[in-house]
Amino acid sequence: MKIINPIFAQEDGFIKNPVINPESSFGDISKTTGAKIIGTLLSNVFMVMMIAGAIILVIMIIWSGIAMMTGGADKEKVQMAQKRLTYAIVGFIILICVFAIANFVGGFFGLGFFKTLKLPFPTP
Repeated sequence: MKIINPIFAQEDGFIKNPVINPESSFGDISKTTGAKIIGTLLSNVFMVMMIAGAIILVIMIIWSGIAMMTGGADKEKVQMAQKRLTYAIVGFIILICVFAIANFVGGFFGLGFFKTLKLPFPTP
C-alpha cells in the first residue's frame, strides 16, 4: 500500500510543466532550474530592447535626413533636423555602451544569462 498517491502530472518522480515543450531550448524540464529559465527570459528581454532601440535609431536617422532635405531655406527646420540627428548618434553610442557593459559585467561576475548575448547577423 502506498502512503503517498502520485500526482497526475507527475512522471518519474518529477512534476513537469505541460506548457513548456521538452524539446525546447530549455532541454529536460526535470533538470531545468528556475534560474536558467529566468536568465533566458532576461537575456531575451534585453535583446528585444536592444533591437527596438536599433530600429528607433534607424527611424530617427531617416526622419532627420528627410527633414534636412525638405527644410530647404528654412534655417530652423534644418537646425532641428541636425539636432535630431545628433541625438540619434548619441543614442547609438549609448546603445553600444550598454551592450558592451552588459557583456563585461556578465563575464566578470559569471552571470550566465548575459553569456547568451550575441549580435544576430543574418546568414545566407
